[in-house]
Amino acid sequence: MLPLGGADCQSLLVLLLTGRYGRKLTKVQLNTLSDRLLAVEASPTFVHLLASFVRLWTSNDVVDAWMESVPTTLDDALECFLAGLEQCYGAKLVARTLGLITLAELGLTDAELDDVLSLDDAVFEALPTSAKPPVR
Repeated sequence: MLPLGGADCQSLLVLLLTGRYGRKLTKVQLNTLSDRLLAVEASPTFVHLLASFVRLWTSNDVVDAWMESVPTTLDDALECFLAGLEQCYGAKLVARTLGLITLAELGLTDAELDDVLSLDDAVFEALPTSAKPPVR
């Protein structure tokens, strides 16, 4: 995949933030991120992951404090994204879900994925008590 140019990165980032997340960055935040994007060879995938990361910023956040934690490579961005999923849903559920999706040659529907995961005792036991249905 070819890297995007600086203007393309910035345009895609703004488009993703406004269209998908309904967010807008301040000029200082956008300029700082644009400088970061120019320093790396950013692919569209990297910009998508970066948008999911910076959508949590507020307009009064200090950019310098956040910039240290902003991923600089696609590997770092994927690692941050997966860590966020694991924090939100639990490592076991994320690992099993991604494993099932990877192994399914023709893909899985949401219902099929729910069915298979609900039969996995390890996943079921890792769910928080409030998320467990009374009957399986």
